[in-house]
Amino acid sequence: MTELRVRDLFSLSGVLGLMVGTMSFFMYIFANGMAEANLDRAMEIGGIVGGVTAFVFLCYTSVRYVERNRKLAEAAVEIDPLDRLQARLQSVEETSSSLPWAEERPWLISTHVRRDRGVMTVDLHDLDVKHSRFVVDQIIASREWIGRVRIITGRGLNSKTIPKIRPMVIERLRGVTRELNWELLMKKGSVTLRPIGEAPTLRKWILRFVFLGGPITFAFALAFRDLAGEGSYDQGLRVGIVLGMLL
Repeated sequence: MTELRVRDLFSLSGVLGLMVGTMSFFMYIFANGMAEANLDRAMEIGGIVGGVTAFVFLCYTSVRYVERNRKLAEAAVEIDPLDRLQARLQSVEETSSSLPWAEERPWLISTHVRRDRGVMTVDLHDLDVKHSRFVVDQIIASREWIGRVRIITGRGLNSKTIPKIRPMVIERLRGVTRELNWELLMKKGSVTLRPIGEAPTLRKWILRFVFLGGPITFAFALAFRDLAGEGSYDQGLRVGIVLGMLL
């Protein structure tokens, strides 16, 4: 991931201010005509609106930049999620030692809870259904900090009876993935839980439409009104509004 620098904040603010200022310039021209006095006024309005937009965006992104760096600094001193998960599952290693096959195939924290290619991995091989369910419950309880996690369930090819662990894991996770904003990715021998962002609320959608769709709709309405010519102003205005809202 590319690291965002301070100069990038100024660059992004300048580009956004230029875009909004240009849009404001043309919107004023569409609304008032191409007279010389209107051009001067349009330049003034475009400069003011663009400058204010760039300043507001710079302030907002600067606050977010400082907040992000603070969180990264705090995260740097936090306990590694792998260590936290291993500590949570330490009891499983102890209780699973009583399983009939534990002497030959013990379930160990050091080998069965690990990080593979940067992804937290929990291997349920060498556990029974009861212990596997407990492990899955602990993973669910760790949703806030665990991040992406892969659970190796196996395919049940060596099972003497109908495979039970994989169906149990899938059924348990399907019941909570939507509630916890997890995406469930299933492969033949494993399932992966990938955190996803929260869906935008109705309030966020309305704000996005007002601040992003509003100016575009207004510009389209004025542009199509002028393109329609005299006698068809209303039709052109309506077409511009509809196209702006769709865009």
